[in-house]
Amino acid sequence: MKIAAYCRFSSDRQQETSIRDQLRNIENYCQRQGWSAPVLYQDQAISGSRNDRPGYRDLLHAAELKAFEVLLVDDLSRLSRDHIESAQTIRMLKYGGIRVIGVSDGTDTARDSYKLETGLRGLMSEFYLDDLAKKTHRGLMGQALDGYSAGGLPYGYDSHHDGKGYRRSINLEEAEWVRFIFQRYASGRSARQIAAELNELAVPSPRGGTWAHSAIYPDAKGVGILGNQIYNGKHVWNKTAWVKDPHTGRRRRTMRPKSEWVTVDAPDLVIIDNDLWRACQLRYQEIRRKTAKTHASGGGKPKYLFSGLLKCGVCGGSYVMLGKNHYGCGTHRNRGNTVCNNAKMIKKTTVEQVLLAEIKESLLSEECYKLYVQEVSEMLQSERPDPKEARKRLQAAQKNLDNIMAAIKAGIVTSSTKTALLEAENKMEDAKRELEAVSSYEPARILPRAKEIYRDMVLRLEAIEAVDEAREILRSLLGEIQLVPEQEALTAVFNGHGLSESMRTALVAGTGFEPVTFGL
Repeated sequence: MKIAAYCRFSSDRQQETSIRDQLRNIENYCQRQGWSAPVLYQDQAISGSRNDRPGYRDLLHAAELKAFEVLLVDDLSRLSRDHIESAQTIRMLKYGGIRVIGVSDGTDTARDSYKLETGLRGLMSEFYLDDLAKKTHRGLMGQALDGYSAGGLPYGYDSHHDGKGYRRSINLEEAEWVRFIFQRYASGRSARQIAAELNELAVPSPRGGTWAHSAIYPDAKGVGILGNQIYNGKHVWNKTAWVKDPHTGRRRRTMRPKSEWVTVDAPDLVIIDNDLWRACQLRYQEIRRKTAKTHASGGGKPKYLFSGLLKCGVCGGSYVMLGKNHYGCGTHRNRGNTVCNNAKMIKKTTVEQVLLAEIKESLLSEECYKLYVQEVSEMLQSERPDPKEARKRLQAAQKNLDNIMAAIKAGIVTSSTKTALLEAENKMEDAKRELEAVSSYEPARILPRAKEIYRDMVLRLEAIEAVDEAREILRSLLGEIQLVPEQEALTAVFNGHGLSESMRTALVAGTGFEPVTFGL
């Protein structure tokens, strides 16, 4: 059996010896199991909130190459201090057939309950964990101003290197389909209808698969074929940036200030003439105006608890909100019946009521409560200040005070001696109080109302202020939920989640699917 180990310490909280301590725990575990010594991957003095750690990257690369079958860590926090990042890594490793074991915290992905255990950690994350985000911006201003490509290749163009950089040229075959899209949209067709037409005609999408309306219709940031000014001979660069969401860990596109945009005329890249371009933009702006009114009166775009967790049992695509009240297969809606024929919808209220009831019933069991107490106790224990460090500071303060007293006895007295003596005495008292506090630290005293607190947390799961966070908690507990069409209903299928090994819940579907365009 091929074994790997990952160890890490942070410069802000730990010392280099932490690596040796972690590895010793792991090696002792291997000896008890009769396993061979592990291959070590490590990161020293690097925060676990960063995902660009060299050792961590090497570990993930080795996992992709199937270099090991079991990964050992001292505890899961070594993988990442970001709960979402850690959960995603574990899911990826498990998908690759790799077993993950935390030798100190008792985590083992081979156990049926591991998702429940990690899910409970996620349930408490709003109290104990912080997410960090970093913004990155790198520009290629000179290339863009000289007419070269500064990243990305829009559909309808080829790219070639002229010795200085990459220049674009029109792809004649794809350009015809670009004109097809603009002409259809100007005539009143929606982006979803156009995508369905392209799929029926078996036209490859920009990525070689089937078309979705999102590739055609421009979003609020102008991303989409109908919003790309390159087709009208204007190359706009540096318009958007990718930013990591601190709540979900996912990257999202944001708009830069217009002052940072770079616009370059590109007459040799014109595919859409001015008249057709203006006609499409006028229609697009009118639809945006109407959409803005709708959002202004309805409170804008909502965030839903089960978004991203529901999957179509036919095509594997996501079940998404259709309108305000129903979930439906997004692939069927956006790509047409050719790609997925599952037209069944389900009321949002039905999904939330039935699934949340199942979750709460399982979480309120005595078994789950005991796991909660265990997790909280371990978490609080991990926060215990190190008495060794407190004793070292006390010894240093005592030594400093002794040196000053020795100097006074020796007759070495200056104008600053009195001040130094007072400071030394104050540091001595501070060190004594710190050691006393460390020594009297009792995690168990922090949980006098554990059962009441836990019950309240479970019952208000859907009311967690950060919807994205609550959704990640549910993902940890449930994984992805398949909605399988069966006659006049949909059946929710939970596969290998933490609450139960196998669970099926019948949901009553809507009256049928009606393609909704919303003027798009």
